[in-house]
Amino acid sequence: MIIDGLQINDWSREVIVEVRSGGVDVVHATVGVWEDLSGAMARIGAFRHVCRNNEDLVRIVRSVDEIHEAVADGVLAVLLGFQNSTMLGDDPEMAGIFADVGIRVVQLTYNISNHLGSSCWEPHDGGLTRVGHRMVAALNGAGVLVDISHVGNRTGMDAVHASAAPIAITHGNPASFCDSPRNKPDDLVAAVAGRGGVVGCTLYPLFMGGADVTRAEYCGMLADLAGTIGVEHVAIGSDAVLGWNPDALGWMRNGRWDRATGPAEAPSFPPWPTWFDGPRDFGSLSDGLDEAGFPPVDRDLVLGGNWLRLFGEVFG
Repeated sequence: MIIDGLQINDWSREVIVEVRSGGVDVVHATVGVWEDLSGAMARIGAFRHVCRNNEDLVRIVRSVDEIHEAVADGVLAVLLGFQNSTMLGDDPEMAGIFADVGIRVVQLTYNISNHLGSSCWEPHDGGLTRVGHRMVAALNGAGVLVDISHVGNRTGMDAVHASAAPIAITHGNPASFCDSPRNKPDDLVAAVAGRGGVVGCTLYPLFMGGADVTRAEYCGMLADLAGTIGVEHVAIGSDAVLGWNPDALGWMRNGRWDRATGPAEAPSFPPWPTWFDGPRDFGSLSDGLDEAGFPPVDRDLVLGGNWLRLFGEVFG
């Protein structure tokens, strides 16, 4: 079973077919980033509409049992998630309400700080707020996985220790491999693993060193990480961005708070490496893990088994 820890696609039948072409069985799909409550519900509704019109190919799932059922039926199993918590407001009750409509993963902050804590891009990280502590507890109670991929390092460490359940970095790499504020220092990576969590290493070019990084280098990083924190805590979160128009990246990164002033300032999607140009190349990644010396059982943990274990522990 191949599980991708995060994709932020503009979903359509063509995108679903492309994802499936790489052998991917399960995807954590982002359905909210900058939205408020009503906007997030509209995004969930839109994804439900896609699934209803393509029920032969895709299905929303909420549990490990439903994952197994979807895989047995030959359809893509999709776990819905938010890459921000603004849509929850300051009411911990919203954690359970969103869980009831299918949200299984919530990232505490996106690219700016919010009422729960700081993002990785802020010049000062104030840590998990009082509301943040309450919301983490509420997410635990609702069976929702806490994600700290875009979260500041102090806030992320606070979340590791505040959470009663294991948490995840669904899409990020060790900063020692690629020096970016979006990647995580060794102590935070070790803390996530030490509490039973999973690090979903990303293939988004900007956070693994660019399109020139070789498959051997990337899979060597995975092997080193497995040797350091244990292979049972290493997984993949590709951060694939299929189906978007070229001008979509500015909105995805910044929302409304930092609009580009014109086409020349709008960011463009970076080129991906030839050996992994998106989810259709999970077979290439599997070959790279073999070449890096992963035994088949460990390779399969990295490609999906570790996510499945974590989902079972958190979702209940």
